[in-house]
Amino acid sequence: MEMFGVLILLISGIYFSIKLRFKHLNMIRALKIIGRKEDGISSFQSLCISLASRIGVGSLSGVILSIYVGGIGSIFWMWIITLICSSNTMIESMLSVKYRNGSNEGGPFYYMNIFSNKMAFLYALVFIVAYIGGFLTIQSNTIAKVVSINPIITGLLIVLFTSLIIFKGLKGIANTVSKIIPFVAIIYIISCLLIIFKNIDMISNIIISIVKNAFNIKSFIVGSTKAIFSTEAGIGTGAIASATSSNNNPSEQGLVQVFGIFFDTFVVSTLTAFVVILSPIIDLNINSLNGIELTRYAFIYHLSSVGSLILITSIILFAYSTIISGYYYLEVAIKFITKKENMFNLKLITITLLFISTIISPSFIWEYIDIFVSILAIINTISLIILRKKVFNDKI
Repeated sequence: MEMFGVLILLISGIYFSIKLRFKHLNMIRALKIIGRKEDGISSFQSLCISLASRIGVGSLSGVILSIYVGGIGSIFWMWIITLICSSNTMIESMLSVKYRNGSNEGGPFYYMNIFSNKMAFLYALVFIVAYIGGFLTIQSNTIAKVVSINPIITGLLIVLFTSLIIFKGLKGIANTVSKIIPFVAIIYIISCLLIIFKNIDMISNIIISIVKNAFNIKSFIVGSTKAIFSTEAGIGTGAIASATSSNNNPSEQGLVQVFGIFFDTFVVSTLTAFVVILSPIIDLNINSLNGIELTRYAFIYHLSSVGSLILITSIILFAYSTIISGYYYLEVAIKFITKKENMFNLKLITITLLFISTIISPSFIWEYIDIFVSILAIINTISLIILRKKVFNDKI
């Protein structure tokens, strides 16, 4: 299932890149759009919502777990998959903006609904199960792994702080993540760069080693699946964030989301990978591995107790941002199915599962996530291919 999902994303990514004439790679224009002041939910805020969803444990632990399982060559495929599949992100974001409802709620379920109610319902249903059971729960599980207190206390704190934001609605979520993401990203990136510059003489050898060890099936499968989970490129989640923006230009919102997945992969995930590779993780023997243990070990190895503090702070804020933005995605999906506005029961279910996930095995959650990422990718990519002509004629 995972392999089929990767292949269909690759094929569609190559096709869409050619049809778009690679204009989706214009990151200079994307930066200009992001920096513009706009009324309502701005392009920058919609970017922060999607980044909050993307830069969670997928970037700080999932990518590192792929190195541990698939070898250093898996990083090469993380880069390749992101580059190719960025066109899928462009197409899905454009469709989401074009076919969102009057409340600026959109996503795959809305554009799929144009040609198939059943397909839209299926995607929404799988999406809900995936997010409630995996995408959000791995965040709280990871927080519990890095915080050295009782998991039950950690779970209660996660429930408390999540409740404070999700009951405020979209504006509360957008305002929160647009403050947290830039702050924590700057601290985390500077810390990684300090470690890398201290070991700059080793970087060229690491890059050569990544490429040399990439060409085996295990590195390809592990690196590809983890890259798709980390960036969410092609599975449709970023399209929900695109729809929140008051910017009505589909191609501009598409470029903003492409910038988001590039930032996640080529900055946050790559810097994390280099920091971990620069440490002797081969010496570790950890049961019930989440992946964040390796990242934490690397930061302590390079920066001692300061490194531990930086990583703990970063993972808590990144994972927390992912939880609250992911909750919004869930709410949009539930509203699409039920046509109801009252989401009180969903809030209760979400915070209950966030609490439970702090005390269960991470390996179970990761296996669950890999399966559902593939299913979402397959359904969404088929819909992008069917609807491709709806956006190919749009000015980019």
